[in-house]
Amino acid sequence: MGNLQDIYQLFEKYLNNSCSPEEAARLVRIIRSGKRRTDIERVIEKHLENGVDSAADEVVLSRIFAKLDLGEGEKKKGKTAFGYAAVIAAAAILIAATTGLYVYLNSLKTDVMPESANITNDAAPGGNRATLMLEGGESIALSSDQPGIVITDKDISYSDGTKLLTSRCVAHKLVTPKGGQYQITLHDGTKVWLNALSTLTYPKQFATNERVVELEGEAYFEVSTWLEGDRRVPFRVKTKALVAEVLGTQLNINAYEDESTTTTTLLEGAVRVITPQSSASLKPGQQCKAGANGLTVTEVDVETVVDWKNGDFIFADENLKSIMRKVSRWYDVAIVYESKLPDERYNGQISRHKNLSEVLRILELSGGLASKIGNDTVFLSSKHEKAGQLTNY
Repeated sequence: MGNLQDIYQLFEKYLNNSCSPEEAARLVRIIRSGKRRTDIERVIEKHLENGVDSAADEVVLSRIFAKLDLGEGEKKKGKTAFGYAAVIAAAAILIAATTGLYVYLNSLKTDVMPESANITNDAAPGGNRATLMLEGGESIALSSDQPGIVITDKDISYSDGTKLLTSRCVAHKLVTPKGGQYQITLHDGTKVWLNALSTLTYPKQFATNERVVELEGEAYFEVSTWLEGDRRVPFRVKTKALVAEVLGTQLNINAYEDESTTTTTLLEGAVRVITPQSSASLKPGQQCKAGANGLTVTEVDVETVVDWKNGDFIFADENLKSIMRKVSRWYDVAIVYESKLPDERYNGQISRHKNLSEVLRILELSGGLASKIGNDTVFLSSKHEKAGQLTNY
């Protein structure tokens, strides 16, 4: 990951808005990994000791940590020794936007916060919500206190072992609404995490020659190895656009209808993506996009793809409309663009357990975006245009 000087230079380039998207993504990975904790602490200390005129002092940092609800660093040997919570706090500010960091620090000193989302009406984050669809059209609302269900030949139970149904009631469809997520362990041992607004359809019993499920929306799969004699039984995920054929692997498939492509991202193992026109084999760390122009395979940072499963939003050189589609699904809100917005790219990270207003605040730190929440709707406009309207009023 580079030596201390490399990390410091990368840090400074980011603050000076001269980082390439690849360098920014690398910095995010270093911070997230925790493997260079001591070096990151030293880099932040060095920057705050030798930085520009608006560098934060300890009082300012304390207020930043309090606002981010992340706690302060500990005192050690007469000087500030940043604990890991403080490192993450600084990292959250660092990653929040490619510009405007020093303005943000100065605003905390003077009690003038940057304009943020109107939080008179806020939206809570999504949670464990799903419906189990049974034969004959019957449905069961699953407990929000449970993260998932387990399917066996005998019964269906919650993850903690609480029995839900006997085998005579065999489910064939798990559905998550907007603002919902759930996990299911199929009877072959395969684990599936469903993101918001998704549906997984599966048979009562897998055939001996193949295992097939159908997906609408997004899911992360940990596919188990299943043998018939000495032969591995393949596992296939069908979407409207493609079939992903796997043999014991970890992968993420995004097949939302409002996305222009269906993406298959491989974390471990091997997978072959098949469409009526063509096919492609993936290696770990690769992503296949199936769209109007056929199949394209690229290398990706898989952490940014499975952020939702790990409880985060990670924006890596991502445009606003892509981000707001994710926000809409998770917070169950509509998105209204009140004006034409700059085609900016965003880099940031925030927990999916935060309220909607906090996610919008991270985006507003870029400097060009203004937002308002009302009636289960997010209204977005240009901050400059909003300022002009206020002046004319």
